[in-house]
Amino acid sequence: MALTSARWWRALAACVIAGATAAATLAMPAQAAGGTLFHGVYVSVFGVRDYHGYLPSSYRPGTPLPLVVALHGCTENDVGFDLLSGWSAKAEQEGFAVVFPDQNNFANPAGCWNWILSGNQHRGRGEPAIIAGITNRVSGQYGINRSRVYVTGISAGGVMANIMAVAYSDVYAAASFVAGCEYQCDPLQITTPQQSGQAALREMGSRARTVPVAIFQGTVDPAVAPSTAYRIAGQWATVAGTDTTPDVTDNGQVPGGRSYTKLTYHNNTGQPIVDQYMINGAGHSYPGGCSCSLYGDPAGPDATGISWDYFLAHPMP
Repeated sequence: MALTSARWWRALAACVIAGATAAATLAMPAQAAGGTLFHGVYVSVFGVRDYHGYLPSSYRPGTPLPLVVALHGCTENDVGFDLLSGWSAKAEQEGFAVVFPDQNNFANPAGCWNWILSGNQHRGRGEPAIIAGITNRVSGQYGINRSRVYVTGISAGGVMANIMAVAYSDVYAAASFVAGCEYQCDPLQITTPQQSGQAALREMGSRARTVPVAIFQGTVDPAVAPSTAYRIAGQWATVAGTDTTPDVTDNGQVPGGRSYTKLTYHNNTGQPIVDQYMINGAGHSYPGGCSCSLYGDPAGPDATGISWDYFLAHPMP
């Protein structure tokens, strides 16, 4: 089903703000590669949400392939996030499917996922139930490999991606967050990461497990305190039953771009459970993202490519 013109124009408007040309905005690299765009509307007792997705040209019915569920941030939509992140282009290159749920502007005029509401922080309720429903529908329609379903997001979408990794730890094998927040996000940072981890364990219940995660955070982000990245890592370290101190520190440099520090956290058996990228000088932006978007930071490390490589290494146990 073709994407609606209204949604394309919303994505175009976001890029015009950033000074991009209309021609550059409308050129989705994945379309030209010969894959298949799909679109749907998911309806449940918790609300109605549009979504679009991409199947690579290598897709053959009956052959399971991985799925990435990608959640946009505030003032974005699903199409804009696809352009920003390049997830469809990566799906074509690597042979996996991707789906982009779209927040309903009647639910939030700014296009934010409503992570702040308690009803949207738990399994089987609110927006998590909708996103899980879209995940399940796409998985069933296209024969997805259920051991390789992943979730990612930026900003409000990053917060919601973390909620999904907690509430549906039996669905999403691994996750990545750009400028996200810990479970039951506390922007004032009054609570501790350990308390967030304990809340996550209560939500998981019998499904409790350490979901491997990659975290990306700019060091001068004016919207999300850079210390939040450590709180997310601390949440998952607590779920794993280990301390919140990183075990390995590596420094990296994008050729001609930004430097960054990668912190790796291990569980009690020495297995890595969290990769945390602190990107020097980066603001509230998508690392490696398209310059056609207000939120793109081409000078940063490639969050999409790094996330995909991370996902490949972490199927559902």
